[in-house]
Amino acid sequence: MTTSRRRAWMVGGLVAWALVLGLLAVRSHRTDPPTVREQRDLAAAVAVVNEAMGRTVGLAGQYTVPVIMPIAIEKGCRITPFRDGATATGIVRVFTEDGGSRSFLERFAYSLPRSYQAVLSADGNSVRADAGEFVAVRAKLIVPGEVQVTATSGCRPDADEVDNVLPDSPRSEEPAAVLRQLGASQIEQGSIAFAQCPFGNPATTAGALGHGVAEPLAAARKIGGSGEILDGKQAYVYRRGETEGVVVLPRADGEAQVYVSQLC
Repeated sequence: MTTSRRRAWMVGGLVAWALVLGLLAVRSHRTDPPTVREQRDLAAAVAVVNEAMGRTVGLAGQYTVPVIMPIAIEKGCRITPFRDGATATGIVRVFTEDGGSRSFLERFAYSLPRSYQAVLSADGNSVRADAGEFVAVRAKLIVPGEVQVTATSGCRPDADEVDNVLPDSPRSEEPAAVLRQLGASQIEQGSIAFAQCPFGNPATTAGALGHGVAEPLAAARKIGGSGEILDGKQAYVYRRGETEGVVVLPRADGEAQVYVSQLC
């Protein structure tokens, strides 16, 4: 066989092999499950973030009031040097009775599904866990009486369908009703956030900001009554029945932030 003929056979073989590899890559892309975070778009990640938030709310005990914050979508991160993406972050602020924050963190660590591989820190002030689908969950003590649980997706391919993650809710007026009881002269409606409970309907949190509230903590004590959970310098928290909680946070210049949560 001449040199030119051998070269032609080699080139033909390489071309055929390249075609085989290309066909296998296309088939793998269409049929194989994702194996790295960058292959799962933001819509898939948001579902897992929401599930982790719902599990957090579901672990709220009798002396705990969780506040669900709206899932934040931040665009502009880099998946690769040539590809932009977005990050989804969900936060649940968990208010507990005085001295109950570490007890909640311990319950949180040991009550999550085994697949989360939750680990409680040696000092009992934080928890690390993995919700699956490359969603990281972190819980930590912020101040006595408040734990913050964060679920984040990392940078993912963006998806237009997750831009509107906040549903309408008939409970949006409830924080305003509390603020009127506190004596607010002006009220700004805030956000509605939700998290899918492990069972049943989603949990919700509605928020509103009140202006012209004189001594909001003192006023809140009068309406909290026997449902009081936390009476601190930075928050007054109480329950209304078994599945509803109210958080009053004083702000500067006579303002007060109120959250009303419907729990799992």
